[in-house]
Amino acid sequence: MDCSIISIGTELTLGLILNENSRYIAERLADIGLECKYMFTVGDSTAEIMNVVEQGLKYSDIIIINGGLGPTDDDITRNAVSEVLKKRLIRDEKLDKSSLKFKKRVKDKNITERLLRQSYIPEGSSPIEPKIGSASGFRIILDSEKVLFCIPGVPKEMKSMFEENIVPFLKRRMEEEGRRRNGLILRKSKLLTTDISETEIEEKIKKIMVEARKVNVEVGIIANPGLIKIILLAKGRDAVEADRNLKKIEDKIVKKLGNYFYGKDDSIISDSLKEVIKKVSEETGNKLTISTAESITGGLISSIITDTPGSSEFFLGGIVSYSDFSKIKLLNVDRTILEKFGAVNRKVCIEMAENAKDIFNSDYSVSVTGYAGPEARDKKVGLVYCCIVGPEKYKKTYKRIFNGNRCEIKFRVAQFILNELRITINEMYLKES
Repeated sequence: MDCSIISIGTELTLGLILNENSRYIAERLADIGLECKYMFTVGDSTAEIMNVVEQGLKYSDIIIINGGLGPTDDDITRNAVSEVLKKRLIRDEKLDKSSLKFKKRVKDKNITERLLRQSYIPEGSSPIEPKIGSASGFRIILDSEKVLFCIPGVPKEMKSMFEENIVPFLKRRMEEEGRRRNGLILRKSKLLTTDISETEIEEKIKKIMVEARKVNVEVGIIANPGLIKIILLAKGRDAVEADRNLKKIEDKIVKKLGNYFYGKDDSIISDSLKEVIKKVSEETGNKLTISTAESITGGLISSIITDTPGSSEFFLGGIVSYSDFSKIKLLNVDRTILEKFGAVNRKVCIEMAENAKDIFNSDYSVSVTGYAGPEARDKKVGLVYCCIVGPEKYKKTYKRIFNGNRCEIKFRVAQFILNELRITINEMYLKES
């Protein structure tokens, strides 16, 4: 079954917000074995919405529309869809309670009528009541056996309705389709890498990509600053075949990339760090702890670490020493070194890490200092010093040049040093793993 996703909202077509809804829906469709073939984004115009709905119905079996179902004048999706389907809008009084959920105590007939717009759905469609918000959705099965869904565009409302109503419906329909004809099963995964470019990845895995095509596995590479994703999509006549081929190619790519690979799917780099620390604890009995001393990243490293549930078991804390004053007062960095060499310097970086380790009494500590730009002394934008100190007087420093704007450089630095810390701990305690 081919799918189309239609996202509605002038705020999307003007580029004011990112179209995260389409990405989410497409990924979740792939998770259950359906492929999105077409993706439309359209503004709040009845004529334009009608045009893309007609296109979706022309090329797809499943059409999922999100956005434009609220009570305001620019919420015109239900009207446009009803015109395309040539079905009149009728009020489903069972939806009135949710439509009026946020009505204020003031009795205003005009406001009530506006809110009740959300209770209207095309004749012959099935209502989808909201668990979150007040905008209802609907599903309609057409004579051609095509299915059209309309759900709200507010992300949390969209996700709730999609997961609780659309996904179960599509799974049942796929089972029925599977009994009628032998369709392809989809399986996908995302491999996450850092400190390597898209071109380098492609060069390293080009032979594997050729092999992947032979077993019906598509390999795609998505580049973001500090994070390159490798998307694998396997197709098979049954789940066993698709899973087997996916894992085969996945394992080969992971082995080829080595330490550049750090995780899968929606994990973050500190999740992988946590897993290494957990494995060390299980295999050696050492309950390792870490701390941070940050200048250029302004607390981003600590923030990423604490985004991982359970990080309190190993993360003792961090110090954001953005100014020379804070480096001296909070981290006890030698004033003469700062005055002689400046804050972006190998010696300063080492002192930051060593002193943070002493302050928190942690097993490991990382430090970073550099120029994020756009203004930087001697035009050294992107110059960064990083340091890791650990048990038994372990100490390693890195001098790197990172490209990008201010935010990109900060993220690249955080990704780099957390990955290096993961590698360091793994090699020190789990060499045979």
